[in-house]
Amino acid sequence: MRDKLTKMPSFAWVAVTNKCNLSCGHCQRRLLKKQGLIIPKEMSARVFEKLEQELIPSLKKIQFGGNNFGEQLSASNWDDIFARVSKFNIDISLVSNAILLTTERMNVMIDAGVEFNFSLEGITSETYESVRGCNFENFITTVTEACRKKAGTRSRVNLGFTALRDNVTEIPKLLSIAAGLGVDRVTITHFVPWEEGQRQNSLVYHKALTNQILGKARELARDYKLLVDLPLLFTTDESPKNKDLSGDIAPMSLAPCYHPWESVSISEKGNVMPCCASSVVMGSLEDSSFSEIWNNRKYQKLRKTVNSSRPLSFCRNCGLRGLEVGDMKPLSFCSDEGILLGAIGKSDHARSSRYTLRTVKNSLLKTGLGSKLVPYAMEIYRKHVAFYAIAILDGRKPALSKKDLRSKSQKKHHEK
Repeated sequence: MRDKLTKMPSFAWVAVTNKCNLSCGHCQRRLLKKQGLIIPKEMSARVFEKLEQELIPSLKKIQFGGNNFGEQLSASNWDDIFARVSKFNIDISLVSNAILLTTERMNVMIDAGVEFNFSLEGITSETYESVRGCNFENFITTVTEACRKKAGTRSRVNLGFTALRDNVTEIPKLLSIAAGLGVDRVTITHFVPWEEGQRQNSLVYHKALTNQILGKARELARDYKLLVDLPLLFTTDESPKNKDLSGDIAPMSLAPCYHPWESVSISEKGNVMPCCASSVVMGSLEDSSFSEIWNNRKYQKLRKTVNSSRPLSFCRNCGLRGLEVGDMKPLSFCSDEGILLGAIGKSDHARSSRYTLRTVKNSLLKTGLGSKLVPYAMEIYRKHVAFYAIAILDGRKPALSKKDLRSKSQKKHHEK
């Protein structure tokens, strides 16, 4: 496998803004905003022009959103950006809370064959509005309208549901309503707590109930003939030993990763990252061309290590391993409690290194000097230090054993 590529990625997550019109109770954005770590930002014209000239022509699909905490329809220049991207012969996807999707915008996007990914955390007024703070009936009206108008077009309507203790029992109802409306796909993912007060809402603490609901959801998906992505079942004391059936018990071995060859994530700041699950910056479009970043030392190191016995730590336990972008089959997402509780410590309250660093950072942010220096220092670290620091520290860790790797299922990548 050669590390330097002439083939460009075929898929890109792109965020054109980090602004959002909501302040959802489960979202990390709420905490980051309170700490002063989110400053409203939109993608500069210079960065977007680089994407327009260097990256977008090679893409098969672009997804706006899903790689930051922003609502992309909040961008002041969204309509202009969409008009320019829709001129290319590529598939377009949008992650949105649907609140700012007017009928006029919807009509334009459906004509362009957009795939809508509407996010929600409840299928009743009580649960939805307790998290989102906006009208549930208006949301359902928008979804219903989109499902009706997409008939006979290339457009698709998907629902993304964040599952937590307060809403996990609503999943069967969610699938019933989705099937009735004509939704194309439902993706159910775990809520990840970022503060100690959110701990008990993680499904890590409700494994038996969650496994029961997910089992029922899998049956309903078959009955409704609905494409549904689900988290893997939790491993419990009652789980069959060494069971590794697709969609049943979370496998302990590492599946291969395809993203460093096939996809890329671009933030509103122009930062280039390997995928939507990583905040480690590979380079900045403010400083370099995309082709320079795509083949720089960081990317070559990542491609060399990601599927080796020494993957970098931000790839080693990534929940996207084994998932191919655009896969039209049901996907199974990670249910590893060490990953799901990484920000606040594991279920036995052991403190992870991430938790310790986050605690120090939060303490500094409460001071006058820290509130000014920490955001700047974090940006410098992510852009210029993080990748190399992780590589050095990971070099001291023991290599994974052969049984930890699923090398036989590793996809071959060829430079084209």
